[in-house]
Amino acid sequence: LLRVLAEGEFFRVGGRELIRVDVRVIAATHQDLESLVAQGRFRADLLHRLDVVRLRLPPLRERRDDIAQLTDTFLAAAARKLDTPPKRLTAAALQALREHDWPGNVRELENVCWRMAA
Repeated sequence: LLRVLAEGEFFRVGGRELIRVDVRVIAATHQDLESLVAQGRFRADLLHRLDVVRLRLPPLRERRDDIAQLTDTFLAAAARKLDTPPKRLTAAALQALREHDWPGNVRELENVCWRMAA
């Protein structure tokens, strides 16, 4: 990965042909990479290549106002996939979703929506 980021090229494992690529990488983590570098558990050179632009996306529990729109989006996607009419939430159901802490973050909300749609 470091070679791809630094040079824009790589060899397949066991390969002899140099493959050139023009890519952008978006990486996400919940880990403190700086402390992992200090512990010798993550390469500093890779961190510097990945850490060109850093965006902090707060967890869902810190942006509860997004829950209604995300829920609508996930329910609509599930309805399309299942070929059913999209479900609509009652105000009480939406309030219950807003009050949940969402330890699984947006993926947990998406899974809940798929279960509701099924």
